[in-house]
Amino acid sequence: MDGFGRFYRLHCHVRHYPWGCRAHGERQPYIADLLGESAAPGQPWAELWLGAHPSLSAEVVTESGEENLATFIDAHQEEILGATTLAAGFQTLPFLLKVLSCERPLSIQSHPDKQNAVRLHALRPEKYPDDNHKPELLIALTDFRALAGFRELDAVLPQLSRLKSLAPWSAVWQEASELTLRVLCETLLLFPGSLMRPMLRALRRELSLLSDVTFEDRLCLDLLDSAPADRGVLFAYILNRVKLRPGEAMFIPPGEPHAYLRGTGMECMANSDNVIRVGLTPKPIDVPALVSTVKFTARAVQPDCGEEMAPGQQLYRTPAQEFQALMLRDASLDIAQRPVVPGVFLVLSGAVELSAPGMTPCVAKRGSSWLRPAALTAGSLRPLESNTCVVWAEGVVSDQAEERT
Repeated sequence: MDGFGRFYRLHCHVRHYPWGCRAHGERQPYIADLLGESAAPGQPWAELWLGAHPSLSAEVVTESGEENLATFIDAHQEEILGATTLAAGFQTLPFLLKVLSCERPLSIQSHPDKQNAVRLHALRPEKYPDDNHKPELLIALTDFRALAGFRELDAVLPQLSRLKSLAPWSAVWQEASELTLRVLCETLLLFPGSLMRPMLRALRRELSLLSDVTFEDRLCLDLLDSAPADRGVLFAYILNRVKLRPGEAMFIPPGEPHAYLRGTGMECMANSDNVIRVGLTPKPIDVPALVSTVKFTARAVQPDCGEEMAPGQQLYRTPAQEFQALMLRDASLDIAQRPVVPGVFLVLSGAVELSAPGMTPCVAKRGSSWLRPAALTAGSLRPLESNTCVVWAEGVVSDQAEERT
């Protein structure tokens, strides 16, 4: 080997979940277009995974051919992860990078914190495939719409109370001795299905006849079109609506319900695939796991524009120990100025020249993804075209980051 003093090309894989983007006429889904591929008719392109999670690990191109990235890291932990990452207790990439592209709403979901992830994985490993938490950052690449975080109860209740069709459910939570967000959500999740279905049919009729329609009403009606019998549509009133423009980001901590509605973005998260579904899904909802892990606290979600580190360099810090992200727009990057931790990057547009002591300079084109080993401490990325954009994710493992518990 060459001492790992170079960048490694990655071959990454796509998830074709039903909510992903499809071809419309000559317009290809974002991910297919990024990779230079053509989508089959009706085929959804939902996520591109760039990482070493065992559910969908990338392959790394080495001198001897392609190897599974997770296996490659396991065999060369010191060189790939570095001393700082290993000392923090990580034995693989601490983060997972994804391109997420949706034209239909994802399920409303939450992710456990570290303590609950360990517990849930031990109890039900088939449902919770790892013991890690999953804080996540989403950076919008297009206009992006989402629900995230609880609204204040004082804002939620008047909107629910005015809808006569919701009276069967309202009667339940109005009887609570102390009405909280937890109580409101528990009554919704435990409300009998035999009563929920006719109530939602009545709600759809009522909303279609309203003259004074709110954003939440319109969203609920849209959700009812795709999920007419799913109680999750009522979270349109309970969660904050979030609008992101390209370059704006939001951080989702563990225990916070959220749903991505429409758009394309880069997701960076702890290396986990644990999902606790809340609604808008045909899959079973694990109510005990949900109520024991969700943090029922109202939180306004403000778009994060990142921090300009240099012209064309926008850094998105997070409270998580595992990751931060950097967007490069027509900007170079000097590896000597980055932390000695592993990184993964994706060329979103244009092309960059990669140079490092252990490799002949090469061109990284649009759609290509690469690994920076911690052992690579000198080198650079240099844009070769105008309108070149690169997203870079790296571990943090610093004293300033929050503990994983």
